Amino acid sequence: MQTTEMLRMTFPRSKNGPFKGKHGRLTGTLILVLAILVLVDSRAFGAATYPEPKGNINDYVGVLTLSDIANLNALVNAVFEQTGATFAVAIVPDHGDESIEIYGVKLYEKWGIGQEGEDRGLLVILSMEERELRMEVGYGLEPVITDGRAGECLDIMIPYFRNEEFGKGLYAGLLNAAQYVADDAGIELKIEAPEGYVPIVPEDEFVRPGVSTGLILLVAGLVLLPGLLAGYFAMKRRRCPKCRSRLVITDRVLHEATPSVGGLAVRMYRCPVCGYNREQRYRTRPIVQPPGSGPHVGPGPFFGGFGGSGRRSGRGFSGPRGFGGGRSGGGGASRKW
Repeated sequence: MQTTEMLRMTFPRSKNGPFKGKHGRLTGTLILVLAILVLVDSRAFGAATYPEPKGNINDYVGVLTLSDIANLNALVNAVFEQTGATFAVAIVPDHGDESIEIYGVKLYEKWGIGQEGEDRGLLVILSMEERELRMEVGYGLEPVITDGRAGECLDIMIPYFRNEEFGKGLYAGLLNAAQYVADDAGIELKIEAPEGYVPIVPEDEFVRPGVSTGLILLVAGLVLLPGLLAGYFAMKRRRCPKCRSRLVITDRVLHEATPSVGGLAVRMYRCPVCGYNREQRYRTRPIVQPPGSGPHVGPGPFFGGFGGSGRRSGRGFSGPRGFGGGRSGGGGASRKW
């Protein structure tokens, strides 16, 4: 109705007007149809689009390198094989005229992440135009990846995103989520971090470089009480002394180890809730190279360049794994970066 009134104001009926006679009425009808088509198209312009998955890691914008995608695929495949949980990523241009929360639920259920009836899936969405981030959690993982834990994982990603290190940030946040899933299943997650990635692990799960596991067990066996006390204080150190939240612990190399001399690294403790942070330096083992194999570094974090190829890609390397009709109830968290 508004379109018709607009046309009448633009082309009023008059003796010399464009709508006079048979040809004039035809011209007016054509203009009206075109105006309606333009109006419908403008309303649909802001509609959200839900792309088809090409793999577990889906970059529809082109911000990930091929190395990023390979590293992320290796991570989500390891999580799927060891825990049965399905992780997926979608990097989209925008989420249209819907909130990222509604968009997340709809995209999750369109893809069906996780097995039907189990719903052990997790989807991370990056919406580049709005600079918004969403972690959508399936029904089956909601008791493990609570809203608070989902927010913690996103908080880990954001500093990387602000430096446009999207692959590195996704890896860090997803590995944190994977650790929660593994802890709940009572298993030790076995993942070989890519070169250059500094894994984020709780301190009590990290074997201190320079001290062998056998020696630790021997000391604990000989002197049981001090061993128990050491375990108690280790558990305390994984919590923030100010707010008691779980600390994010990262390691950074200062001097690389060589086959003959150990290196120097620094461990950083950061609380994502209250901002508490401190640093502690430690020595790493010399590089050990067993016969017939490549170089291997003793227990400790992985360091170096995260990248490799600088080429960009808009898709993952393989079809989706673990997409079997899973559903989400809207649990998770959202952030902006």
